[in-house]
Amino acid sequence: MKIITGASSGIGKSLVENIDDKESLILISRRDPKVPKANYIYCDFRDISQLNDLIVKIKNITSKIDLIVHSAGIMKSTSSNKLGIKELNDSYMINTLAPLFITSSLMKELSRVKGTTVAISSIASMLDIQGEVIYSSSKAALDKGFEILAADLSRLGVSFIKIHPCLIDTPMTENLSKIQKEFMISKQSSKTSPTPDEIAKYILSLKDQPKFISGSSILFGGIKR
Repeated sequence: MKIITGASSGIGKSLVENIDDKESLILISRRDPKVPKANYIYCDFRDISQLNDLIVKIKNITSKIDLIVHSAGIMKSTSSNKLGIKELNDSYMINTLAPLFITSSLMKELSRVKGTTVAISSIASMLDIQGEVIYSSSKAALDKGFEILAADLSRLGVSFIKIHPCLIDTPMTENLSKIQKEFMISKQSSKTSPTPDEIAKYILSLKDQPKFISGSSILFGGIKR
């Protein structure tokens, strides 16, 4: 079985569209992506009890998971001198804590088939973007968490990969300011940007790659330091 979070939009939606066997999918999001034959589980990652229930529901569906892609995420642009605790908590729960918790909780199911788990991070985790202290720091925390999971658990035959897209056209980035977009583009080393569909196709190829790639970070569009 394959698990995709944030399956109703952006990269998550593109992943679903590129998988023919819909019966092999467990889709997790707050909005039903309405994919016939796929298994859909509603979950609000801000709610600890729902996250605990999610793991039980997944284990009731399958004992073997060959791929998890953590594509759920939120981007809360906020002035650095006006940070709200709710915005901080929501972003860290969705962008950081839920992916780490879900991955850790499903290690037996992943290890049974030497599966692959992919975290959709961002080049924002490596940049100082005006107004994005919450998003950038939550993605940087996700990066470090996945690095440690890889160091601890790759021995089980599970691969841990981080994907860092440059600025791409998704519902999450449409509300960024012109200044923010121009800054991110200026830090991109490639002159072209991938589409969500191109990223999805690449992610799906990772499960067939050698296990020595575990712990790797893949930057789409590159980054200028």
